[in-house]
Amino acid sequence: MAAHLERIIRIYNRLRRGPVTIDVLSKWAANAGIEVGTRQLYRDINQLKTLQIAEGENVVEFTDEKNRKTWKLEYKAEAGKLTPYDINSFFLLKNFAPFAVLAERKHSFEKIEKMFYKNFSKNEYEKYVQANELFLRHSNYNENKYGAAEHKQIEDLIWALHNSRVIVIEQDLINSANNKINATDFPIIFYPMELVFHRGRIAIAGVNKQEKLLNFSIDKNFIFTLTNEPFNRKKYLKEYTQNFKNLFGISDPLNNKIYNIKLEFTDSFGSSMKSFYWHNSEKWTLLKNGNYMLHLQCSIGRELVGFIAGGLDKIKIHQPKILKDLMIKKFTQSALVNEKNLGVNEQLANEDY
Repeated sequence: MAAHLERIIRIYNRLRRGPVTIDVLSKWAANAGIEVGTRQLYRDINQLKTLQIAEGENVVEFTDEKNRKTWKLEYKAEAGKLTPYDINSFFLLKNFAPFAVLAERKHSFEKIEKMFYKNFSKNEYEKYVQANELFLRHSNYNENKYGAAEHKQIEDLIWALHNSRVIVIEQDLINSANNKINATDFPIIFYPMELVFHRGRIAIAGVNKQEKLLNFSIDKNFIFTLTNEPFNRKKYLKEYTQNFKNLFGISDPLNNKIYNIKLEFTDSFGSSMKSFYWHNSEKWTLLKNGNYMLHLQCSIGRELVGFIAGGLDKIKIHQPKILKDLMIKKFTQSALVNEKNLGVNEQLANEDY
């Protein structure tokens, strides 16, 4: 009896998150470690329809044109009307949020979902619950796996951003943005400007005392100290914003120069790549030979090199010469490492960036 009552209460709490079909409910029960058959779930949900567990809350059943049953909670309070587009927008946001954020903050997302649903329970959620729970998948490909430690860092950094407080960078072992700093440069007085989500990771972007733009990825090996020292964010904002726009990705550039870059793509590869966002200056033109030319005005850094390397011989560099020479050198080094079975050398690999 106790197990039955506990299951009923848990099902009711699940209904507070949003509508369910029997398939959605079965999937939820399996993920929650509840051993229960489909027939028993039908009995449980029908029992809940007869109970008044909370004032102003009622379990309501709907049957669609395919005779598929959906159950949901309806609340007396109502906060406006949602369109199907609005409902699907919410489901897409919930299911396709970055894994780096969603996994550790699942409880918070569910809390928000309950509040959202409670305010809009009389809208047509029951028509879209299958899509929400069964037909949306996030591959999590190329997304960082964060735990409680990294999310504690994020909370601390949000506090520093919100209060315009200086932070002191004590250590950064991964240096994913290829910041040109040495171990002897730490500690670094840092003025944080923004949290940036980039290629599956969250980074803190800002400037040092010399007003140089730096990006540090959130990681257990990224160590910083909060301070109560305020700074004037507006003082750095204009130059910081422009410098960030000049970057390709978030990688530290070779120099302070902005280059007119022309990259020729094969027709099918170009057709695929031009539907993605790469840089605010990007311009694609169709050439007479059927290929595409990508025009960029930005700095040259490690991420641009990696972007071109990913296309192999499907990309040809037309200009500038410095980029072409750099790519030839890196391709040659890579070929030698594999052809001659050489050791992989970090110092050699990082040269010229």
